[in-house]
Amino acid sequence: MNNNSLTERITRLQDHLSSQYVDFDRDTTTDRLLSLYSDFSKLKILNSYGYDANVNYWRAVILDCNLHGYLTTKDFSCFIDKNELADLFYRPKKGKPLSLDNVVEDMIEKTHDLVTQKEYEKRYPIQAINPSSNKLTWLQWIYYTPYRWLIPETSSNLYIVLPTVQEHAKIVIQQHYNKPLCSSLDNLFTFLEFRDEYGTIPCHQETIIKLSDMDLWIILRYLHHNYGIEIADTVKTFGATSTIIKFPNRNEAVKVVAKITENDKAIINLKTACSTLHKQVDELQLKNEEFLKFTLEYNKKNQKPQAIYMLRKKKQVEEILERRFKTLETMETILLRIETSQNDLQVVEAFNMGANTLRSLLSDKNVIENTMDKLQDALEDQKQVEEAMTLGNEEISNQAIGMTDEDLENELDSIITAAPSKEQQVVSLTQPIDTESELLRLQNVLSSLNHPSSFLRKAKTKELA
Repeated sequence: MNNNSLTERITRLQDHLSSQYVDFDRDTTTDRLLSLYSDFSKLKILNSYGYDANVNYWRAVILDCNLHGYLTTKDFSCFIDKNELADLFYRPKKGKPLSLDNVVEDMIEKTHDLVTQKEYEKRYPIQAINPSSNKLTWLQWIYYTPYRWLIPETSSNLYIVLPTVQEHAKIVIQQHYNKPLCSSLDNLFTFLEFRDEYGTIPCHQETIIKLSDMDLWIILRYLHHNYGIEIADTVKTFGATSTIIKFPNRNEAVKVVAKITENDKAIINLKTACSTLHKQVDELQLKNEEFLKFTLEYNKKNQKPQAIYMLRKKKQVEEILERRFKTLETMETILLRIETSQNDLQVVEAFNMGANTLRSLLSDKNVIENTMDKLQDALEDQKQVEEAMTLGNEEISNQAIGMTDEDLENELDSIITAAPSKEQQVVSLTQPIDTESELLRLQNVLSSLNHPSSFLRKAKTKELA
């Protein structure tokens, strides 16, 4: 909801346009912008392609700006006002766009992006008949009679922007089901709780769109028709009548429609009563503090009768406050036990389902015995196959070389006997050298060098010998 003046709304819109669209830059004027702001209605006959291009451009701009909260009415975020649309797009030195009426007409008749409230309610009705009565409930009376004291009928120049409603509805659904839902009570809301939870929608560039009650009812109609959310009225509690809103249980496979039961209505009545008691407690606490303040002031002024009177009022309020606290504690305890019992019931149902599944698996003993027999037979067959393959491989190997295993073993023994052991080779290589013999040999070599003739004679003598 936007309560800013028309001038401020124009400024916000122009800022958004200049930051998102090149053609709407504040400092430069493109040929496209001149065409958009001109009276291009005549192009529908002369140049249908150019006419459709301008209409589609304006349509994209209008839908984008409304979705992000920059092109709304003064009171509603899901509406646009046909009469002020051209004023909001006013630009200095360029004036207003001259053919927006043609764009709006196209969005109504051709693309069906814009619908009146009356048409929207026919398209997305709320089926809120009380099962205990054939009469219209108060919720239906609001929507199906001309005297709409709670949700008034909007003027004929206001149009609901259907793509915006669809996107806001998706955001509500995503926010709800992305939360950790602890019990079925998390799917139940009064209208006030629904407004507190989803009355603001996160949008473009971290902006927040505040939705009015009218916007929320428009979105609820769409949620009821497309996402299975149920809406019903409840009986009066503490003098107030509440509207109950119930989301269906999460189910990604099939579309589930919520059903409001009498237990749901009783829970909503308890929640409404607790909310009312909380308000009463807050008011009583404020009065208690006020009477205490007056008591101290009168006592400070030595006005004892007035101080005693205020103190007596304070005591009376404290007694009422104590009773309210006890009542509130009782009701909240009941709500907590209801929630706990529903959670326990879900756990028991899960246990029961698991037990039934296990029982069905173990119920037929013959199936288990037959399975084990088949498994044993398969293992024996596998063992026989492996033995046959082993024998076959041995025969093939023996046929290939023409020798049996015994012949191969005998040949291996002969090879081992003929070959010197490594230990013997190592010993022969590492035997100590006779130092005296080696010195004597070197001495003979040196002496032969000094007397070569004698060395040659000895060598010949050895050869002759």
